[in-house]
Amino acid sequence: MIQYNGVMNLVNLKEKLLIFLAQNGAFTKSLSMSTSMIAQYLGTSQQSASRILIQLEQNGYIEKMTVGKTTLIRLTNKGLDELRNLYTVLKSIFEKPMEIVLEGRVFSGLGEGFYYISLPQYFEQIKERVGFVPYPGTLNIQLLSKDSLENRMLLEKIADIPIDGFSNGQRTYGGAKCIKALFNGEQEAAIIFVERSHYGKDVIEVIAPVYLRGKYGLRDGDKVFLKVALKNTTKNDSIITAEAK
Repeated sequence: MIQYNGVMNLVNLKEKLLIFLAQNGAFTKSLSMSTSMIAQYLGTSQQSASRILIQLEQNGYIEKMTVGKTTLIRLTNKGLDELRNLYTVLKSIFEKPMEIVLEGRVFSGLGEGFYYISLPQYFEQIKERVGFVPYPGTLNIQLLSKDSLENRMLLEKIADIPIDGFSNGQRTYGGAKCIKALFNGEQEAAIIFVERSHYGKDVIEVIAPVYLRGKYGLRDGDKVFLKVALKNTTKNDSIITAEAK
């Protein structure tokens, strides 16, 4: 039985019909379909559906034979090639590195970064899971644009290194997530997203194995640019590069 599987509405009606035919095996067998069925699937009139079938046949994308009110349709090799070309274009879009840019300014925090990063339970997890011995403290960056705020939300979702919360018997400490980064295009670092943060969503906190302010001579108000290059948008495997001014 033919299933009316969902297809993106962004493709044109010809491509949509070719995809639908392929989904239902028209490259190995002829499908029995009426123009009313095709019109229902395409969301158009029977007259338009008939015209599309004629155009696809004239262009060599399908072979069809009409028996009474039923049309037998089969994809040709040219039709399959057209779908492969469409797949290749989409694949190149979604699998190429995607660059994400965040822009902000350095500011002095509340000094809590030093305390929390120095706690052995956090310190050892960062050392083991992020892969470096963290300098006790974070570099705070306040984001400046709407695009940067939206990109920060995306990065928080794909952050792939968990830092577990814990209890010392007196109080409970929340968890966090990290994603590896290169700061200033060369320095190994990571962005850390803390569950229980005093900062709003317009702030990024960065940890590193060195004192970033000292190494790069950063002062409050200095502008910082973070470039995020995702290797593959379908995976959480990502590389973040950052440049500071």
